[in-house]
Amino acid sequence: MFELNSETRFLKLPVSPYLELLGITPLPSQVAIINAINNPKYRFINAAISRRQGKTYIANIIGQLVSLVPNSNILIMSPNYSLSQISFDLQRNLIKHFDLEVRRDNAKDKVIELTNGSTIRMGSVNQVDSCVGRSYDLIIFDEAALTSEGEEAFNVSLRPTLDKENSKALFISTPRGKTNWFAKFFERGFNPEYPEWISIRATYLDNPRMSQADIDEARKSMSDAEFRQEYEADFNTYEGQIWAFNSEKCVADLSELETKKMDILAGLDVGFRDPTAFVVIAYCWSEAKFYVLDEYLDAERTTDGHAIEIQKRIEKWDIDYIYIDSAAQQTRFDFAQNYSISTVNAKKSVLDGISHVGGIVDNDNLVVDGKCSEVLRALDGYQWDPNPNLAKEKPKHDRASHMADALRYALYSFEVSHTGF
Repeated sequence: MFELNSETRFLKLPVSPYLELLGITPLPSQVAIINAINNPKYRFINAAISRRQGKTYIANIIGQLVSLVPNSNILIMSPNYSLSQISFDLQRNLIKHFDLEVRRDNAKDKVIELTNGSTIRMGSVNQVDSCVGRSYDLIIFDEAALTSEGEEAFNVSLRPTLDKENSKALFISTPRGKTNWFAKFFERGFNPEYPEWISIRATYLDNPRMSQADIDEARKSMSDAEFRQEYEADFNTYEGQIWAFNSEKCVADLSELETKKMDILAGLDVGFRDPTAFVVIAYCWSEAKFYVLDEYLDAERTTDGHAIEIQKRIEKWDIDYIYIDSAAQQTRFDFAQNYSISTVNAKKSVLDGISHVGGIVDNDNLVVDGKCSEVLRALDGYQWDPNPNLAKEKPKHDRASHMADALRYALYSFEVSHTGF
């Protein structure tokens, strides 16, 4: 372990003796996290760590080491109550192990205050407002990729609380795709524009305690996507992902694409309380490829506002077909009557449509303009509902699903006979 002198390192107490008292020999990934935390160059540490490497445990140890310095404040954020409880129990066990004196132990609010004036507070992303109002020395985001609201929670509510000199944030998780906020933060560790960020990735190969027999058993009992997610910390796939879009091969700059000889189609998913999604796609007959040219996603505008935005794209791209959610008949009527926007009812069979789009994606016949961030997010983040009580599979309803529906309406409803598939 790389031990800096106490004046420059973040953890003022030496880590090695502390771990020895716990009887722990740290894994290489745990050492890397500690070294990154201690390095004064970095304020924001991202750790994409595979299963069975003790990432939550080492994060809680780091949290307690900070708390041993008087009047320090530590916040451990989790996606939900259940995961917060894991860290709360870990902190209690560590406190008990070292027989530390506690001034307050509030199980309801999940706050522990030591007699030295330091506090360790557990928070959940969906109740982030209860965590503001104080300055923190360290904020830990556990299983960061499991929540889609983490970026807003950090940027808006929590980053301003890191106003102490040398305060830091640690984000740890197994990946869940490559277009979510954790993946975005992870990429900052390799971007020279973010010199205070560092990123660490560790797979099962970095864990010397993993046996080949266990790995072989895991491969047999898990899907390939789940294995790559949990054991290889792979950002490119995850369990429950619906479409395996090849972003390295199928994202391009389409600003110079000649579309005059192509069919131009669009998909429209009408939102009422949810966002309204609109996607514009060109089909090239000679290549048998679809090109995503443009997108629109908004939850705030009225029908009039949506119509204005759609009309702009109709005029820009000379759209031939707009396939609309067949359940939105009032909106379809309003568009035709009030705005002269003609639409066609989309084919609504969800599973068949998903399968049809999947065939296009799997064969790399869907190319997306890099500026269409919501489409890319949908292709990456569209996932099956994990509820085991469902009678049949259905997609999870979230932000990614709206643009995914619009994409499905367009591609599945477009006359299959025209494409030659």
